[in-house]
Amino acid sequence: MTNLSVRAKVFLWLSMILAVSDALFVWINYRAEQARFQSHLEQRAAHLHDLFEVELGNTALSMQQTATFVASMPEVQQAFHQGRIAVDQEGGGAGGTRANLARERLLKLVSAPWQELRDHYDTRQLHFQFGDNATSFLRVHATDRFGDDLEGVRHTIFHALRDQRSTKGFECGRIICGIRGVTPVFLNGHHAKDGRFIGVLEAGTSFRTLLELLEKPSQAKFAVLLSMSHLSDTYFPDRLEKLKKENPPLNGNLVEATLHPEVRELLLNPQIAQLVEQSGTRWFKVGERHLAFTAFPLRDYLGQQDAQRAAVGTVLAWMDVEQDVGQLKRDLSINIAYALIAFLLIETMLFFALRRATFSLERMIAKQTATLRDMAAHDELTGLYNRHYLDEFLQKEYASATRHGRTFTIAILDLDHFKLINDNHGHLVGDHVLVDAAGLIKNRLRTSDLAFRFGGEEFLLVFPDTDIEEARRLCEELRLQLSGRGLGGLEAGNITASFGVAQMAVSGESLDTLLARADSALYAAKDKGRNRVEVAGV
Repeated sequence: MTNLSVRAKVFLWLSMILAVSDALFVWINYRAEQARFQSHLEQRAAHLHDLFEVELGNTALSMQQTATFVASMPEVQQAFHQGRIAVDQEGGGAGGTRANLARERLLKLVSAPWQELRDHYDTRQLHFQFGDNATSFLRVHATDRFGDDLEGVRHTIFHALRDQRSTKGFECGRIICGIRGVTPVFLNGHHAKDGRFIGVLEAGTSFRTLLELLEKPSQAKFAVLLSMSHLSDTYFPDRLEKLKKENPPLNGNLVEATLHPEVRELLLNPQIAQLVEQSGTRWFKVGERHLAFTAFPLRDYLGQQDAQRAAVGTVLAWMDVEQDVGQLKRDLSINIAYALIAFLLIETMLFFALRRATFSLERMIAKQTATLRDMAAHDELTGLYNRHYLDEFLQKEYASATRHGRTFTIAILDLDHFKLINDNHGHLVGDHVLVDAAGLIKNRLRTSDLAFRFGGEEFLLVFPDTDIEEARRLCEELRLQLSGRGLGGLEAGNITASFGVAQMAVSGESLDTLLARADSALYAAKDKGRNRVEVAGV
């Protein structure tokens, strides 16, 4: 009885330790998956921020070119010059009768190109200014407002007047905020020997066109928010009051631009309001869907030059991560199931092992632990290595390549229009497609190559000691095989894939940069029509 009692106590204590260890393993693994998901969202947020800044610069450059086009018209130069002379002779500011006549002539001259710019290039502002105080001579978009000084408010204009050079960037004015390009206007042209500086011409547009160009490739939604304190410092008071009635501010911010009316409801959510105030990246459930949000500061023309200057607003971006969160939950369920199975198996073996010897118990526990580690390294559906093992492998491969002066190439493979497969044929067919695609990939790769399930319908391929041209060739062959095979029971041609290929720079680069270049090449393949291989530049 004594031996039985001791054995029962040992069994009970070991069982309790094992149960706690399994629970701790599941919890740690789940927290690690959450951390990896958060890291992925933060990388995506940084990519969205970069895309926004690039598109903002491109839009501002387009407005600068628009202003230069109008400013190059000799008749516009002459009318603007006459207007400036009239204002100077009639006491400055708005001027008098002669200035009004010149203003009307100038408005008549630019009316036709202004209409064309509005219709075809989404130009929203066209504005002539001159003088040391940046006096407004003609707002083509608001003809009843002129003669006011813009010094201290419109720095793009003031700097262009002061330095007689072009400027560009986002900035708020007395009437409207916009992405602006400013160009100097010279009588007889800039490069003429008798050219005379008159003033500047500004062209501007709203964020709407930028957002339309940005949302499709980024697969995210955007809203541009402006601080009410900044608007109070710049807008005409009556204009600001009218704007507040038309577009009531929320939490001290005004929605300047968005393609999605639901943003006002989102901003009422305390978590989103806090994120807008503090900036950052978070994900949580809103209504029935899980969404990921990122907020980053919106900097105007001066803020782009001085990082210490306060932001004038916030850019909020969000995307649907319901599938990603669902996968996290499924992974948690799988881990719990594995833990329970392992617990039961080990408990059974423990019960019999205690009858024999303690060393048998230890041996079996070690074996089961190794099995769990192997399970954790592979994707359950496809049998490929999973994202968990990918992070560990890439770090080792990158360190080895850097240390020994070798290089390696990676490729990100994404099945095109995979959502349509799930929508049209069901998720079971979608799973079969993934399994067949994974099998084809494993059979096609060389013995030295490795394949990982990167997430969803994305796979990551690693080609050690392989240059980018050879990797591109291998990816092209794989692309042709994928498009030429019937996967998941679907006819050949229904499944295609896009590839983004990147080789580690000879001089070395960070692993994150290498992955980002491959991801950018994949986006380029998608943008160029899918079912193609794109190679990233160094």
